[in-house]
Amino acid sequence: MRSLISEFSFGFALTRELVDSLGSLSAAPIFPSLLEEGRAGGGYDVKLEAPGIPLFIQFKRSECLKAPNSRELKAGAALDLPYYRITITGRADSDQHRYLLELDRHPNIVLYAAPMFHQKEEFDEAFASGQVRGRSFYVRPRDIGAFGDDRAHHVSFDGATYWRMSEPKEIEGLGLSELEAMLSQRLRREERPLRATLPEALAEAEAAIERAREPVSSQIELPHVLRGPVSREVTSVEEFRRRQSAALSSLPEAKPDSDPALGELRRLADIGLRDFNSLLFVVQAGEFGL
Repeated sequence: MRSLISEFSFGFALTRELVDSLGSLSAAPIFPSLLEEGRAGGGYDVKLEAPGIPLFIQFKRSECLKAPNSRELKAGAALDLPYYRITITGRADSDQHRYLLELDRHPNIVLYAAPMFHQKEEFDEAFASGQVRGRSFYVRPRDIGAFGDDRAHHVSFDGATYWRMSEPKEIEGLGLSELEAMLSQRLRREERPLRATLPEALAEAEAAIERAREPVSSQIELPHVLRGPVSREVTSVEEFRRRQSAALSSLPEAKPDSDPALGELRRLADIGLRDFNSLLFVVQAGEFGL
């Protein structure tokens, strides 16, 4: 059964809850244009002098599977009904998963996050009761791994086990308590302040873009096609864009950040949204520590 909930709605609800409560941790979403220099350490209570983890989350929708003849069960995956499935976009349509795989390296952590509900009534109830984060599951791209073809694949979860498809393989996944434990453990090992971590996180994100752009050896070479002369006539779409551009006022010039670390944080968040379609969070110890 296909989801009736948009990725945007789920992402908004999950972000709201992660900001309000992540156990003993603090999760601050970083939107590049909304960093507030007037607050200590920047916006969203980010503390540049305290340890912090760059966490990128890509929000996914879930399908609910209830039929005993579903492809996972036919292929031999040990899943109980009902279970949930997310789609990992194939290379034929997008290099999204490959990019996230490259980004999911220290000090950055990357997660797919998806709900264990698919109907609007379930979403409304979870949202109203503050249970969206607890009724979601989380999988790291590095635990899914790479695929050797260009087709779309899936990750399926029944509340107990996680399976990578198309060929069934059990993989690691996280519920909310496991996610909190992983982040807490990582923070205990992280002695550097966020200010010192950001240059490495930014350099790794930029390197991930370059690695992901490298040719895939298994990619099929398409035959060269001779094309005729390109028409230079202005299309209706181009003319529309030209009219709109002429009517737009210029964006205000961005002010330089007074603290270089804020500029690095802004750049890291911008790369996450633009190149990886993921929202950057900074995870730190909560008010009462770990």
